[in-house]
Amino acid sequence: MVIENPPAGKAETSDAIIVCADDYGISHGVCDAIETLIEDGRLRATTAMTGFPEWRQRAPELRALAERSGADIGLHLTLTDHEPISAMPRFAKGGTMPGLAAVLRAAKLRRLPGVEIAGEIKAQFDAFEDAFGAPPAFVDGHQHVHAFPVIRALLMQEVIERYEFRCGMRTITEPLAAIFRRGVDPIKATILANLGVRHAAMTRRAGLPHNDSLRGAYNFGLDVPYGRLFRKFLGDFGARPARPLIFCHPGHADAGLRARSTLVEARAKEFGYLSSATYLEDCAREGRRIARLIEG
Repeated sequence: MVIENPPAGKAETSDAIIVCADDYGISHGVCDAIETLIEDGRLRATTAMTGFPEWRQRAPELRALAERSGADIGLHLTLTDHEPISAMPRFAKGGTMPGLAAVLRAAKLRRLPGVEIAGEIKAQFDAFEDAFGAPPAFVDGHQHVHAFPVIRALLMQEVIERYEFRCGMRTITEPLAAIFRRGVDPIKATILANLGVRHAAMTRRAGLPHNDSLRGAYNFGLDVPYGRLFRKFLGDFGARPARPLIFCHPGHADAGLRARSTLVEARAKEFGYLSSATYLEDCAREGRRIARLIEG
C-alpha cells in the first residue's frame, strides 16, 4: 500500500475511510445509485459483478466516471447463487452456482472443483477487462468468497500471474475487541474476521495493496436506521486503523434487482443515508476523509 509520507516533523494522521459499494452490475438500479454516489464524491470505490448484461452495457460509462472522479473500480468475484460465465458442470449443476452455505462447506472440506473454479476466476477477470477496457484496481468477493479456502489460493495465483502484484485486494479481518466494542452484529463480523485471517496473511506476504480493517457487516433484516449503524462503523474502537474499509450495498429497487437478489429494501435505505448531508457530516465529525483503496 502506498501512502503519502507526512511532512517532516509531523506524525502521520489516520484520516482515510474507504467506503466501497458492492454489486455494481447486478441491476441498472444498483448501477444508477452507485454512479450517483461516485459522481457526488460520496464513494471512491466500487466492485462489479461481471456476469450480468448490465455490466457489459454500463462498464464504458463507469470507466469514464472513474477517470473523472478518481474512483477505484474493482472485480466483485461471484461464485454463489448466479449463473457462471464459464462452463462449470460439476460446480454449477443445472446452470446455477450453489448458495453460500454449500460453497463455504465445500471450501472448508477442500471439495471444490479447483479446475472449474480457476477457470471461472479467469473468465470473470476477462469479462471485466473486455467491458471496462482496463484491469480492475482491486478484487473482493460477493459474500466474501475471495477469502474462502481453495478459492483464495486460486485467486491469488491468478492475480499475481496476471497483474504481477499490481492489483489490490480487499481483506476481511478486524480485531475482535473492536468488533465487540462496536456491538453491531458481532457474531457475523467475528465469523468474517476469523475466516479472513489466512487470506489477509497471503495478501500481506504478496505485498498487494489492501485495507487494514473491514467494517459494514450487519443484519439486513433489522429495522434499524442505517445512519445509526454507519456512525458505529466510523468509530475507532481502540487503535485507529490507517485504512479501514466499510463495505455497503446502495441501490434503487428495480425488477432486475428483485429477480436476482433478496437484498432489496436495505439497499434503498443505505442509498438514502449515503446521499444525505448527514453522511458527510458524520464523516467530518469523526475526522474521516473518504478515500480510495488504492492511493499514491
